[in-house]
Amino acid sequence: MTELTIRTERSDAATVVVVGGDLDYDSHGRLDDAVGDALGQPTSELVLDLEAVTYCDSCGLRVLIGAHRRAEEVGASFALRGVHGQPARALKLTGLDQVFG
Repeated sequence: MTELTIRTERSDAATVVVVGGDLDYDSHGRLDDAVGDALGQPTSELVLDLEAVTYCDSCGLRVLIGAHRRAEEVGASFALRGVHGQPARALKLTGLDQVFG
């Protein structure tokens, strides 16, 4: 298991939450909290950078779905960036790759 790391970067154009490690049952709450914090300040776009995410289970997928919904609720666009490996396969298997484009 790889420890989840989260870092938030803000600019005038977007808020980027950079995530690394395993996004799973044990760690998903931390990302959910980071998304809430990110959307607690005005932003026009929320980007989750998953380049360094090595694993994502159903709890992680649920956080991604929730982040998308929460961004829409505050009028921000939403995007995933850098998805590859097992997380990309999980998105494809569930059809969420079509939702997140």
